[in-house]
Amino acid sequence: MKILHFTISYIVLMLFSNGILAQDARVFGKVESQSGETISGVTLLLKGTGMGTMTNLDGDYEINNLKAGKYQLQVRFLGYESREFTLDLSENEERNLDVVLQDKTEEIEVVTVLGKSVAGQVREQSYMVSAISTKDLYNSTSDAQQVLNRVPGVRILEEGGLGSDMNFTLNGFSGDQVKFFMDGIPMDHFGSALGLNNIPVNSIDRIEVYKGVVPVWLGTDALGGAVNIITNQGANFLDASYSLGSFNTHRASVNGAYTQLESGFTFRGNINYNYSDNDYKVWVPIREGNNIIDTTEVERFHDRYRSGSAKIETGLVNKSYADQLLVGVLAAANDKEVQHGATMKRVFGGITRNSESIVPTLKYSKEDLFTPGLDVSFYTAYNMTKSEVIDTLSGVTYNWLGEATYIPGSTDGELRRTFTTMDDNDFSSRLNAGFEFNEQHSVAFNYSYSHFSRDIFDAENPDRIENMFPKSLGKQVGGLAYKFDPNKKWSTTLFGKYYNILAEGSKQYDFGLETQRIDSFEASQDNFGYGLATSYFLLPQLQLKASYEHTYRMPTATEMFGDGLFTNPNPDLGPEQSNNFNFGAGYNMTIKDEHFLSVGSSFIYRNAQDLIYQVVTVASPQTRFDNLSETRTLGVEGNINYEWGNFFQLGGNVTYQDITDQADFVYNESYTNTGYQRNFQKGFRLPNTPYFFGNATAGFTFKNVFSEETLLNVLYRYNYVEEYFLSWAELGSRDSKKIIPTQSSHDLELSYSLNNGKYNISFEVRNLTNARLYDKYFLQKPGRAFYLKLRYAL
Repeated sequence: MKILHFTISYIVLMLFSNGILAQDARVFGKVESQSGETISGVTLLLKGTGMGTMTNLDGDYEINNLKAGKYQLQVRFLGYESREFTLDLSENEERNLDVVLQDKTEEIEVVTVLGKSVAGQVREQSYMVSAISTKDLYNSTSDAQQVLNRVPGVRILEEGGLGSDMNFTLNGFSGDQVKFFMDGIPMDHFGSALGLNNIPVNSIDRIEVYKGVVPVWLGTDALGGAVNIITNQGANFLDASYSLGSFNTHRASVNGAYTQLESGFTFRGNINYNYSDNDYKVWVPIREGNNIIDTTEVERFHDRYRSGSAKIETGLVNKSYADQLLVGVLAAANDKEVQHGATMKRVFGGITRNSESIVPTLKYSKEDLFTPGLDVSFYTAYNMTKSEVIDTLSGVTYNWLGEATYIPGSTDGELRRTFTTMDDNDFSSRLNAGFEFNEQHSVAFNYSYSHFSRDIFDAENPDRIENMFPKSLGKQVGGLAYKFDPNKKWSTTLFGKYYNILAEGSKQYDFGLETQRIDSFEASQDNFGYGLATSYFLLPQLQLKASYEHTYRMPTATEMFGDGLFTNPNPDLGPEQSNNFNFGAGYNMTIKDEHFLSVGSSFIYRNAQDLIYQVVTVASPQTRFDNLSETRTLGVEGNINYEWGNFFQLGGNVTYQDITDQADFVYNESYTNTGYQRNFQKGFRLPNTPYFFGNATAGFTFKNVFSEETLLNVLYRYNYVEEYFLSWAELGSRDSKKIIPTQSSHDLELSYSLNNGKYNISFEVRNLTNARLYDKYFLQKPGRAFYLKLRYAL
């Protein structure tokens, strides 16, 4: 964690020193739409002075250090009518000016186009995409993972509490088949210290979830979707929060930015810290040797987690040669006690793992570069991560009571005696270019390159032969797209993609023979993908969408080389491919300016070959990844949301996905019967994958409670998952089949904001009924938990 100290101190100093400026006169206020929705990113300029600002994510603005005199304040934002105000300011005056912007309406044939929020504009793309605005969740103790778990088609399977490993599932695809981005930058290169459950909701503006077809500009080899987390992009803001809760959980976050509009200089950064003992109770068997002597509820005793991250960026914005030119660095570290492996059958009391990452970055973007219509962006980063896996307790085993059993003379570790250090270096870059010929025709090009290398050393086994071979993985992805918009109703995108992978490592040859050995290997493969996405407004409020993609996903470093602890390597993994079809419709209706209703549904068809999936047995804490020759997904999802002004909201979604093994034959490798054999799992659902789930939300907002400029929010959430099999349904008798039971959970949240959201306090209860909740491989999740959060926003 030492690598964070200097960076954190520097960010705090810059954020607060820029927030405390001497003032003369001051203008401040809030910008809202006709419906009362606050608008972020609105430009406010004092004409003829070069001074101005932009509204933050809560729609607030302020302009400081103004001399006495007359000013013309111009307020502008895309999709709304511009407004101007005359200000006559005296010395040291504090002028509060709230602004309401009118929707800009253009009549084109029979289509009425209204100004929309950014999230609304994203949802209207041709791609199947869900866009979630998080501004109403800033007082919540939620993180990115919990927000995503409420999206139709999404299910996140966790291995435990805060900091635990998780498996992201989107419409039947899971793990690295779905790619993650932050502001369009791949998160593959950020290290384990910056995962979804480490990103607080305060630092997020919105989350975009692409289902099936992934836009070319993201430049990735995702098989079935992508998630793009858009962070706060305000020009000047400060947001700080601290929360504490059950299981000795503490989470702190500071986000801020300072921008000089006249010079274009900007400095922005964020700091996040997470800690939890994760000592929640679990219902487990108590063993003595190989015998189960009791089943009882106990506290987890070796599952502490802590992490910290700091990110700074500085550079220039809104210049003639660059809309954005930023250099930055991301520093992150975490350490975790390991309570169990892939299943809860074996419990550990001494295994730990940790990592530290430093990631320098460079970003550049410019619209209308050299000529109108030519947009270019470039990103590059170099990730240096050092990870340790430590299992050095000799001759000791634990049970769930935390009792140790000692084996005299044994030098074995709890799992596999090791002190392994992995030095990972990962270079990545991405170039995007687009040209708009006119309103109907445009093209886009992307090229992405990444190169991963790993050096491994095990201090407990320095002569381990597998560690003496170099391990590297290079990927190239290229894409070209053509977009045709015949009119304002209809939009179509046609695209093609190129994928290349080059892997080097070691593997075992001639297993079971006299020539059995570990030797080096090299593998290279090229593939081509293609697809189409189209959308049509049948009515101004009714949009239809359809998309198809033939796509590939290359194995990741962890899948091929393992993680040094619970994931074993499989260098023979091949790329997976899929044909993805999506059909959907969305309908939005406003009644008397107070009632808003939105309904959406989509149908999903996936046919995947050589699917990369995680192989787990109930008896072993270790796993590996393998290829499943053919699977099929048939699914449907739907959502409905209702809002009554700013007072009441009610919504819910449901997902059904039937993911089955469709291979006629499977390849079996054994001493006596190697070769293809009949697949007895054909037609059965994949185990460990939920097939029917949904959630619902209801909330009330009360204004001016106890005093003026206050808000009281009451929010209730419900989550449901139908029972599903832990292992293949075809195996075993009906009564002995392992299942993950039906899950129902209830959450309740209260938040209170003062001074128009400047000071905030919230209280949350999760799993209100203290139900036993299970997820991935029957791993038990926390019971009832309480959280308190304090937040300050400027």
